[in-house]
Amino acid sequence: MQQRTSHTEPDGDAERLRRLHHDAMSPDGTRLLIRRVADAVRGAAALIDADGEAVAEGSSMDPAAVAAIGPELDRIRAGRARSAAVHHDDRMISAQALGADAPILLISARAAAYQGVDRLIADAARLLSMRWRSDEALRAAQRVGQAATAIREVVIHLLLMGHTDGAQRVASTLTPRLPAFLTLYVIEADKVDRDSLAARIARLTGGRAWIVHCPVYVKHLIALVPAGRHEHHHPADAVEDLVREVVAGQERIRVGVSRVVSLREVGVGYEQAFHALAAARGGAGPFEVFAFQESLAGIVGSAGEAWAARVLAPLRAFVPARTQDPDAATLEQTLGSWLNFGTGATRQLKIHRNTLRSRLVQLDRILGCDVRDLPTQARLHLALHLAARSAEPLVEPAEADLPGLLETDAVRAWTARQLEPLRHAEEHLLDTLRAWLGGGARLEAAARTLGLSVPAVRKRILRIERLLERSLLHGPSVRYDLHFALRLHDSGTVEAGQGRS
Repeated sequence: MQQRTSHTEPDGDAERLRRLHHDAMSPDGTRLLIRRVADAVRGAAALIDADGEAVAEGSSMDPAAVAAIGPELDRIRAGRARSAAVHHDDRMISAQALGADAPILLISARAAAYQGVDRLIADAARLLSMRWRSDEALRAAQRVGQAATAIREVVIHLLLMGHTDGAQRVASTLTPRLPAFLTLYVIEADKVDRDSLAARIARLTGGRAWIVHCPVYVKHLIALVPAGRHEHHHPADAVEDLVREVVAGQERIRVGVSRVVSLREVGVGYEQAFHALAAARGGAGPFEVFAFQESLAGIVGSAGEAWAARVLAPLRAFVPARTQDPDAATLEQTLGSWLNFGTGATRQLKIHRNTLRSRLVQLDRILGCDVRDLPTQARLHLALHLAARSAEPLVEPAEADLPGLLETDAVRAWTARQLEPLRHAEEHLLDTLRAWLGGGARLEAAARTLGLSVPAVRKRILRIERLLERSLLHGPSVRYDLHFALRLHDSGTVEAGQGRS
């Protein structure tokens, strides 16, 4: 056998260290290092946590070995020792601390197998300690990133629900501050393109844009871009130039952009951007800015705030019988999410579908109506939007009724503008829209009414979407405004079944 000499030892050490460092730098470095230790002793090796559970193994560790060295492990965890070894049957079990709050390297092998590998074990232990701390730092950074993402989702959710003050309080835990005025982007793309655009928008705005992946539509990215100039970032139109450049000449990315809105109007901005995205998807172009058309709530304006307060008063006065039951604010958020996203509300609110179903039943009872009925949804949607216009809720709302709010010259002119594109298109489109809305915005019901197939009705609805440049089949829904517009067009008044409230 060749004697180890001063010439051969450095070469052997260098090769051993090279292999250990190669293992440590690999994506699966911790497991590879432990595997190399286990192979060197022809036994078992593992990292164990404070409870004695293996967090990484090179080979399966016998529970009896862990139990045999249990008292020594307690001494190591308490800081009274850095290493220990005990004999168990015909094996030796050794343990070595990797540092404070780090797991312990545990090795089990025949005693003879330890001869000549002590330096390898020591080097591997140092690299394992470094790798563990590096991985822990990465995991901590990921947790911080996940927490920041969750907070951003909460902020966007609160803004969409009209809870601006709450959103600002939550947003204060992060930077940047929420902008007073902004342009809202909804970007539809695969994950790679979404992530790339998010990073570029963040850089271009100096981190001042609020960017989140939509919790409801998995292919959507939402970006709130500050409007106007700021000393620390490029003007907002630079973001528009960037996104236009990215999407030009290709079809895998579609972008809808709102008009400039105030922070209190983020919900309106999201609807605008979503409808602009529908126009982009319909072939108008990959990048579309919302073609301005005021909502019914915008036309009715402050005159409707008292009516809205009256409609929502039973909900806002609701007090749950048990503290664990959803309160008025939670139910109002649920109602808003349901009206905008339907069953997608479960993803936005992060609740189970049975929880959503239970809350809808509760809303039916509190409001005295069926929140699955389209005319009722249109009335509640209008009430929520009108209520969101007022910073302070009315304590004693004045008497007001919906027909009186809608029987005005301004609303009649708005109705004509809403339906104008359809009056100059194919004659059957208006009938299709009427049948679709009359059937609760369900394709199957419209198909039965019209005596057509479901694909034929869908094709007509998509044609209506392109003409109106609005999204009908997916939320947030313009179907509520169209419900009122069509009823007013057909009869000159609101639907009789809605009464005078």
